[in-house]
Amino acid sequence: ASLRPRRRHASSIVLSERRLQEFMHAEIKYFASMCAQPVKLAQIFKASTPALAANLIHRQLPVHFATRVKQIEALPHWDAVPELREVHKTLSDSFRNLRLLEQGSDLEPLSRVIRDLRQRHKSIVSLLGIAMAHLRAECVVDEAFANQWLDSFLLARISTEMLTLHYSLLSSGQDGTSGSCRGIVDSRCDPSEICRQAVDSVRKDPRYQHVPMKVESFVCGSSEKGLEFSFLPQYLLLLVEELLKNAAFATVRNHPASSSSPSPASSSSSPPPTSAGAMAAGSGRGGGAATLPAVQVFVGADDRQVMIEISDKGGGIPARQSDRIWSYSSGSSSHSVGGLGGHSAEERIGLSWADPLSGLGIKQRLGMGLPLTRLYTQYLGGQLELMSIPGVGVDTFLQLRRIDVASLEDAE
Repeated sequence: ASLRPRRRHASSIVLSERRLQEFMHAEIKYFASMCAQPVKLAQIFKASTPALAANLIHRQLPVHFATRVKQIEALPHWDAVPELREVHKTLSDSFRNLRLLEQGSDLEPLSRVIRDLRQRHKSIVSLLGIAMAHLRAECVVDEAFANQWLDSFLLARISTEMLTLHYSLLSSGQDGTSGSCRGIVDSRCDPSEICRQAVDSVRKDPRYQHVPMKVESFVCGSSEKGLEFSFLPQYLLLLVEELLKNAAFATVRNHPASSSSPSPASSSSSPPPTSAGAMAAGSGRGGGAATLPAVQVFVGADDRQVMIEISDKGGGIPARQSDRIWSYSSGSSSHSVGGLGGHSAEERIGLSWADPLSGLGIKQRLGMGLPLTRLYTQYLGGQLELMSIPGVGVDTFLQLRRIDVASLEDAE
């Protein structure tokens, strides 16, 4: 049975710190034996109240944290890598804090633990990237092992990160529960609006302010559902921004002379849409912006799916690199792979939300943006595919299935 110290009455036995640590080690071993699977997206959708989300947290997070602790301990020489020791301690502390919580109707103690947990876990991705790069540089693990290990670890982390954010928004009331949002779920998520927000965000970067970006949306004529669908807008925005940054970077790099001169027109606000079916997010007129090819974003939908295509004229991906663009270590290559990797350390600083090793100058950098984007997409039930025309550019396809909330009754 699980060993869990409980504080039921004022006369409860007080355990020494050493004894409590022994209990926690036993607990971690026990929970890790449960063979955790990533929290299902359907489970998060169904946890539509703070109490339901809290119950899901108590059932899932200890098992996941224990499993990840043991996953780290299974790495060769893990305790000789400072970053792995730090992640190990972070997860162990979070496990302990959750297990020592008394479950009840008062959710404030859990809310405090989750706020602290989310703050401390922010550095985990970057620490893992650095640690795995060191292990690879010392030939302790190879590229295939590193990719598989990071995929497994980070997929589980994606699911629990979403769950804790979902609970935080529900319990704090910051999700706008009077409307279509419940936690991280928006039953009327508009992908074309999300794409426009992503364009506005990317164009705030001075490096990309002269890159014209256009968003056009289409709905299949036989569809009865329109563009809006139940989805997670924060994460859709994250994915589209990442892909747009790649496309904009490739465009600027492939046309350096065209992007060197400033343009008053390109820094002004975008004009309003001229029709419901086509919304221009960048005018592409005047100065340097006029000579840069546009990054085009197409949003389409039918009754079963929503698809986003991002098309650039950044030169494409050389054939020699096409097999490695999904590798976490692709950022270490000195060869050009379009907008998807191979940038110098200086160029990659701030380029990617998920590239924690930019500019660190360590022996082996991991370019984590694109493989993590695909991992998020897969967790969300979608697909991410690239089609490159060498010397021309890349078409990126983000396919997302419509999630029918009414069909989630079978979620565990």
